[in-house]
Amino acid sequence: MNSLSMVFVNKAGRNSTVRIPKVRTDVTELEIQELMNLLITKNVLFEGDQELESIDSAVITRQETMAV
Repeated sequence: MNSLSMVFVNKAGRNSTVRIPKVRTDVTELEIQELMNLLITKNVLFEGDQELESIDSAVITRQETMAV
């Protein structure tokens, strides 16, 4: 299972992380950038000082299950 962690800088100058579980295995860097820009532009997640202002980083964590 893959999860996407997107880190933004909010209006207060602090980092805010948004995590999405179970992202596609073939998601591209461009798609992630477009999603992050959309979240900033549409401002649907936070308000006030918590509003997202800019992109800091993003990382995909890949977790595998192995039968032993």
